[in-house]
Amino acid sequence: MAEIPVIQVLDKEHYHTQELVSLPDEAPYSPLAPSSIRLRTKVLSLSINNFTYAKLGSLIGWWDVHPLPPSTPAPFNDAAKYGRINAWGFGEILDSTLPSVPAGSYLWGYLPIGTLAQDLEVRDADVQGQVLITSPSRSKTMSIYNRYIVFPPSLRHEIEAKADSVGYDVLVRVMFETAYLIADYAFPANPREAVAAIFNKDAWTAQNADLTGATIIILAPGAKVGLSLANLLKNRGHNAKQVIAATSEYSLDFVKSLPMYDAVVLTSEAPDQILSQFKVGAGDKVVLFDCGGRGDVGRRWSAALAGLSKNFLHIPIGGGDTSEVPAEAILSAFQQPSPEHVKRASASDLREAAIAKDGEQKYFDGLQAAWKAFKQQGIPGFKLRWGEGMEDVKHGWAMIAANKALPSEGLVYQI
Repeated sequence: MAEIPVIQVLDKEHYHTQELVSLPDEAPYSPLAPSSIRLRTKVLSLSINNFTYAKLGSLIGWWDVHPLPPSTPAPFNDAAKYGRINAWGFGEILDSTLPSVPAGSYLWGYLPIGTLAQDLEVRDADVQGQVLITSPSRSKTMSIYNRYIVFPPSLRHEIEAKADSVGYDVLVRVMFETAYLIADYAFPANPREAVAAIFNKDAWTAQNADLTGATIIILAPGAKVGLSLANLLKNRGHNAKQVIAATSEYSLDFVKSLPMYDAVVLTSEAPDQILSQFKVGAGDKVVLFDCGGRGDVGRRWSAALAGLSKNFLHIPIGGGDTSEVPAEAILSAFQQPSPEHVKRASASDLREAAIAKDGEQKYFDGLQAAWKAFKQQGIPGFKLRWGEGMEDVKHGWAMIAANKALPSEGLVYQI
């Protein structure tokens, strides 16, 4: 008997509200077109990052990546109100007309949440073992979300064993790449080699990129991108004076256990007292990497540090809040001009600039080597929490929405 696909559907304005919707009319699937694959999500991760996709979905187009299927029943077929959001993970190739990606193999990349297979037009990338989505529906999607890495059929054994390697790939890899792009390309050890892929890129200079002697403060230091960035900045020759973790009480114990920080402070402390405590003068360089600080902590710290340091940069990287915010408010906030010290980074733009600088092969070889070393080292005190099936995914989504997920745990699901 054919599997009846089930998908998660969210209210776009109230994305804490979810429904698991069965699609009996989607099976069996139709014949596959040339140069195409049929991909079914097999393993996915959930984190605050997924809620960022929902929060910014209308602004950046994330709701459009995996649209509602034609057979979606009412009322969930109203695409103005409801939609599907995305997760990083492994998808299984059920069928293929592309020789380099045979049935039974797996793709790592940006996937829909649900068991409904999707047909995608693809072509081989210039790097062996990677494919690019060429489906017309994905033409406006940022390039980072249209590139997938091919894994062999033998990955099935690791998935069934719930191997840590699989969990790290699903949960941490894309966050690590964001950190790698920032550490090696926006702020490289040799600042003259920096790529200017910042939103206000006309103002990006080697002087901006130079972290020599700088005090680095990381908000959301227990987030995957935050701890990955701290690890890279400590180990790749940047010569910063110190890397300080600024965390909430909720994550304090976990962050204290991490070895990549020189010091840990609370975000409830006053920034001027922190700079004084760590002997940071008004002329010393201070860089605030906001990797998802909750609430308005990023704005508050940015304003305070800008008034204390004559050489200050604020780099917003990720969202750290699961609260529901109307799309109009998000758009209005993005339309407001940013202060000169705020430099917004886009992982997709940074990757494109990195590839333009070094070429695809060199870039991905360097990333893979760095990721392999980080994954082998692991994150001290961090545990993977595996679930099975869409009901467990629904529970995990609700847990994150209620801010009940532990900072020391990563939520991974086999579906």
